[in-house]
Amino acid sequence: MLNKIRKLREKKGFTLVELIVVIAIIAILTAVIVPLVGRYSAQATYTTLQDAAKTVSNNTNTVISDVTMMGSVISNVTIEGSKTGGTLSITDSVGTTPADFKTKLTTSLQDAVPDGAHFFITISTNTVSGVIYATASEFTLTASTTATAVAGFTDAYEVSGTPVGVAGNKIPGAAAPPAATT
Repeated sequence: MLNKIRKLREKKGFTLVELIVVIAIIAILTAVIVPLVGRYSAQATYTTLQDAAKTVSNNTNTVISDVTMMGSVISNVTIEGSKTGGTLSITDSVGTTPADFKTKLTTSLQDAVPDGAHFFITISTNTVSGVIYATASEFTLTASTTATAVAGFTDAYEVSGTPVGVAGNKIPGAAAPPAATT
């Protein structure tokens, strides 16, 4: 009898039950962690787009301050822009701006905006009132583009299912995002 106990003690390895328990614990941990990682990844995407929209807004406000220093007024202007192949192109959709505004804005945003980015800026009375920013290559923004808040995420917006960043307080169709759930 003592021989059998000694052999069991000397035996190396796992029993089938121990192995199944370990696999079950790993499966439970995976089931809990994978959705969290996916959620954090999605929130990081939205945060990156929000930061880019704020950068476009801040750079535009800086250019507006520079251009309007001598008393010019930029009011009720919408600007579309995109960067493809390393070249940033900006178009005034509506309204008129001082002669050097587009040139200075292009220079200011050239390095701040990555390739494939699209943005739409609304300006009212010498300040940016709203920006919508996207990086999807097939995506174009227009004056009628509306951004909608994504449920369950903080500062997350989409336009037709495509993640976008927004900045300012006059974003067409954008409402404050609902509180994030944990």
